[in-house]
Amino acid sequence: MAMTENHPNVSAVKQTLDGLIHGVSGHSFEVLDDLYHPDMQTYVLLNDGTLMRNDKTGFMAFIKNNMGALKDDDPWVRYHLVEADDTHGHIVVSRKNDATGRYQLISLSIDFVFEDGRWQITREVIMTRDQAIEA
Repeated sequence: MAMTENHPNVSAVKQTLDGLIHGVSGHSFEVLDDLYHPDMQTYVLLNDGTLMRNDKTGFMAFIKNNMGALKDDDPWVRYHLVEADDTHGHIVVSRKNDATGRYQLISLSIDFVFEDGRWQITREVIMTRDQAIEA
């Protein structure tokens, strides 16, 4: 069965990402361990063409280090696509934050799998935009 934007699991997948965004923005980093799949991979493509690749442990350390000082009382997110099927989900979003060391717009493509009774992130592809933005 193909993923669709109308599948009943779309809401649960979106709620999972919302929980992650609000948890990390509020410095509740323990949410990362629960929502990141043990085999998760991340790819961060920076403006200068540098590709940073991490596994779950490495990306959790990156997030804690770069967002640890961030005060994000009103996390901004724009959902472009949320789709799911019985066991997989996919979200495309834009965010504004300074996880890369400067406040800028980033775009993310995030893959989910339903295992162990919960939605977990298996892959994140993150692309930064050329220009920094004002808060």
